[in-house]
Amino acid sequence: MEEKIKKFIVLEDYSIKEAMRIIDQNGRGTAIIVSKDEKFLGLITDGDIRRAILSGKNLETKVLEIANTNPIYLNKGDSLGDLKNKKQEIKKIDKAGTFLAIPVIDENKKVFDIFSVNTKDIAGSIGFLKEKLKPIQESSQKSVNKILVIGGAGYLGSVLCKKLLEKGYMVKVLDNLSYGGEGVRELLLNEKFEFQKGDIRNISDIICSIEDVDAVIHLAAIVGDPACAKDAKQTLEINYFATKNIIEACKYFQINRFIFASTCSVYGENSKAGEQLSEQSMLNPVSLYAKTKIECEKSILSAVDNNFSPVILRMATLYGYSDNMRFDLAVNLLTAKAIFDKEITIFGGSQFRPWLHLDDAVDSYILCLESPIEKIKGQIFNVLSENYKIIEVGEKIKSVCKEAVIKIEEKIIDKRNYNVSFKKFSRTLGFLPKKKIIDGVLEIKNAIEQGIVLDYKEPKYRASLPQN
Repeated sequence: MEEKIKKFIVLEDYSIKEAMRIIDQNGRGTAIIVSKDEKFLGLITDGDIRRAILSGKNLETKVLEIANTNPIYLNKGDSLGDLKNKKQEIKKIDKAGTFLAIPVIDENKKVFDIFSVNTKDIAGSIGFLKEKLKPIQESSQKSVNKILVIGGAGYLGSVLCKKLLEKGYMVKVLDNLSYGGEGVRELLLNEKFEFQKGDIRNISDIICSIEDVDAVIHLAAIVGDPACAKDAKQTLEINYFATKNIIEACKYFQINRFIFASTCSVYGENSKAGEQLSEQSMLNPVSLYAKTKIECEKSILSAVDNNFSPVILRMATLYGYSDNMRFDLAVNLLTAKAIFDKEITIFGGSQFRPWLHLDDAVDSYILCLESPIEKIKGQIFNVLSENYKIIEVGEKIKSVCKEAVIKIEEKIIDKRNYNVSFKKFSRTLGFLPKKKIIDGVLEIKNAIEQGIVLDYKEPKYRASLPQN
């Protein structure tokens, strides 16, 4: 049996849990069931497994109990027309647009080959095209089709959802709209977009959102030190305990790909002259926000197994324009103050911070989503484009907003100070940020000049506690 076929093979006495491992590793959402003498018995998909779990089956259930024993397949020597004649059967597949692994069976009922077929192209009006049938090893189709973005209506999430839809993914969002829904309003008209209003503290909302997706990107949190400090109990519920429930739900529904938004704030007050912090550097959080992120990281890493391959992104301070705009982020706030108030107020100024444009942040999540799972499983990555002192950021903003005056306050309100390296992310996945702070400043300046932003002090532009 060829190596490419072995990646799909599940023996008839395998459990659901063992089949999940094979499906996750081959990345096609499908496994081929064979007898001990290698004769073809049927197929099992990740959809079959999820439906079985929802019906009460446990992970030790044998695969033949839930498998499709009368699946679509080709016999050795069949023509392309033989596959086209199966068009009605293929239409029944519930994930239009995914690549279906179709086994080719020889005269001894053994798997001779596997082909990859785009079900959307076959089931659609254009019919079946020869070039849509590819040997399985040549297909570059993503193994993920439908993505849940938790917190997808927010500053980062709304931009990420748009980009995912542009790339052809189906997107579901779970969000309580505590930061408003302006960022996803136009997406509601997209047939590939689904919105669920809910609270991540509610296990029913988590289950409803997660049971039919292929990957989860978890962005939801009470963000920033001031908002977290307002209600420590609620912060723990949302930022930590809800995340633990999401992890367990992912494992239960065999969602392998899980991307978690952590923060470089975990480094806290932790910078020495000339030293860049790596993912292995000491953590020294100075806020409840950072402490909850550290605890989440620990829970996520402790949950890694053969069927759960999470990745943690420690995000730099974001900047740039979003339809769900925030002006409690340093570059955004200082730019708005420079334009409206003609003043750039800097507290201290010598503190180092890592910075990242919103578009580059979006690209980092998609890069993890589409990378080989063995490269990201159980990994932590710093994600940033550049490190600058706060005073240097102020000077860059003034270079664009020339009428503004820089005002230095000696009192340091925020003690965070860290100079961070993203070499690991660049080396492992090839991450190359494209935008600089000046790009973000110009975007915000343009939005203000066009009248899109009339008052940066409005409450909707700031992180706040979710409504009960």
